[in-house]
Amino acid sequence: MQITKYEIKAEKDLEPLESYWKKLEKGMEMTAFQTFLWQRLLTREWLGWKLHALYSRVVVYVAADGRKPIMIFPAIIYKISTKNRWFGAKKGVYLMGQGSYSDYMNVIFSRFSPAAFEAIVGEIKKDFPGYRIILTSIRHDAALTEYLNSKNTPRKDFEVTLTVRRMESAEAYQASLSKNTRAHLRKDLNRMERDQIDYRIQVLGAVKDENLLKKMVDLHVQRILIKNTKTKGILHILSAEVKKAYKKYRDLHNNIVAMSMKENERSVTILIWMNNELAGYQYGLREKHAIRLLQTCFDGKFAKYSPLIRGVFDFIVKSYEDPEIQEVDFLRGSEEFKYTMGGQEVQLYEFEL
Repeated sequence: MQITKYEIKAEKDLEPLESYWKKLEKGMEMTAFQTFLWQRLLTREWLGWKLHALYSRVVVYVAADGRKPIMIFPAIIYKISTKNRWFGAKKGVYLMGQGSYSDYMNVIFSRFSPAAFEAIVGEIKKDFPGYRIILTSIRHDAALTEYLNSKNTPRKDFEVTLTVRRMESAEAYQASLSKNTRAHLRKDLNRMERDQIDYRIQVLGAVKDENLLKKMVDLHVQRILIKNTKTKGILHILSAEVKKAYKKYRDLHNNIVAMSMKENERSVTILIWMNNELAGYQYGLREKHAIRLLQTCFDGKFAKYSPLIRGVFDFIVKSYEDPEIQEVDFLRGSEEFKYTMGGQEVQLYEFEL
C-alpha cells in the first residue's frame, strides 16, 4: 500500500485527485460532503481567506494499492492554536470542512479499510510529530466510529443533527405531528387566505439567476444580524458585533453555501414566495436517498404566516412524490422547529487520536 501526500496551495492542486476521488465518493456511506465537488468548494473557501495561510496548511493523503485508490484523508493542519471566544481551533490535524458547513465529516472510501486508515494516520504522525488528530462531526453509525470505538479512542459527544425519516405516506407523516403543530399549520393557511397572500413554494436545482442568489444571501445576512443582536451586557454586545462583522463579510464575499447554490449539480433550492416576494428559502444537497438541508432562512416581515414551518412542512410532503427520498435531513443544530417537524436526533462524535 502506498501513501501519497498532496500539498494543496490552490484549488487546481486537487485536479490530479479527481478521478480517484470520484470513484471512492460513490461508497454507500459517503454523503454529499465527501464528494469531490464539495471538497473543491471547501478548498476554495478556505484558501480564499488569506489569514488562513499564516496558521494552517491544506494537505490530502491518498492510500492506494497500485492504481487502485482505497482511502482519501483531506486535512487542514493548524500549525498554531486559533481557539478563542468566537471561532477557530486548537493546534492539530483536522478533516477538511472544520469550521465550515460540512455537517457529516469522514475520510473518503468505497469500503472502509482499517489498514489504509492506520497507514494514513501513521504518515500524518510522521509528518507532523506532536500534533493531535482531531476528528469532529463523525456520525455514530459510521464505520470509522465503529473502528475507533474498537480501539478505545478517546471520544466525546460533539453535536446532534435532526432528520425526518420517510413514513409509509405523506398522510402518515402529517398525522405523526402533534395536534398543536397541525393546528398551527391550518391557522397559517387561514391567515394567508384572510390577508389575500398568494403563497407557493418553488423547487429548483442550482441557482443561475444572480439577482435571485443575491436576494437569498442578503436574506441570510439579515437573519444573522437579527439573531446576533439578541444579547445583553457589554461583553455579549461586543461579542455579537464581532460575530456580525465576520459572518456578514463571509456571506457576501467567501461563502461556500452561496458558491454551492450556484455551482453544485446536487443543489436543491426551495423558494418560499408570498405575493411574489421571497419570504424565505431552504437550501440543500441531494443524495440518492436523502436531501440534506444546509440552510433554512425566512424574512421576518412575513413572520405572522410562519413561512419557515409552512415551507418546511410543504417541502417534506412534496418529497413523498419521489419514492427514492427516504429522509429530509435538517443537519446540525437543535432549533425547535426541527423537533416540531418530526426531526429525530442523530448523534455526532469527536475523536482525538
